[in-house]
Amino acid sequence: MWTIAKRELRFYFSNIIGYLVIGSYLAINTLLLWFFDTPYQLFSSGFGDLSPFFEISPLLFLFLIPALSMRSFSEENSTGTLELLITKPLRSMEIFGGKFLGIALILIITLLFTTINIIAVLALLDTKSQMDWGSLFSSYLALILLCSVFLSISIFSSIFFQNQTSSFLFASIACFSQFFLWDFMADSFSNPWFYKFISDIGIQKHYLSLSRGVLKLEDIIYFIGLTIVFFTLGVELLKKEKA
Repeated sequence: MWTIAKRELRFYFSNIIGYLVIGSYLAINTLLLWFFDTPYQLFSSGFGDLSPFFEISPLLFLFLIPALSMRSFSEENSTGTLELLITKPLRSMEIFGGKFLGIALILIITLLFTTINIIAVLALLDTKSQMDWGSLFSSYLALILLCSVFLSISIFSSIFFQNQTSSFLFASIACFSQFFLWDFMADSFSNPWFYKFISDIGIQKHYLSLSRGVLKLEDIIYFIGLTIVFFTLGVELLKKEKA
């Protein structure tokens, strides 16, 4: 598994693709949070925290993660190297897990760069104000768990398509739907039970709960469970490729 993860890291950081994707995310984040006059600008938020960052990050990750993941198996399939990969003495779980781990490490590196925003906000706070570290920890946890779900969906979709563009579009739509669609559907129900049931299926409710500093075990279990579902589906697809 670690061998495949290193192979993924080597690919992304041995050419401009990895730097370009990560750099684009960080640049857009910086412009929206600090320079452009948008609802996400930290100067106009007035709360001295990073809540705008955690509001906009899911929207950016809807495109960043599928962009990073679209070549995972699509390129292997189109170039014929997937057949070579699955004939090696590796279990399907190790192959999928290696791809997952490699891109997950890239995302962790990306998130580490965003901690510069914390330093900047701390510098702007007056001596009487304090950063809510508990809420900040919960928000970063929510973002990491969100990334794990988006990543499992995106790598899973790359097994379906030999074309990287198709893989990217499918993954983006799937992530968008899982994040926004269920809440949109829930709004059409006047019955509180149905509203809660439909809303609980989607990511948005669980993400917002954690990003507001409310640590609930059910939200964490939801993210881990959804990641495992798509991880398992991806492994099963690889097993069919081997058969």
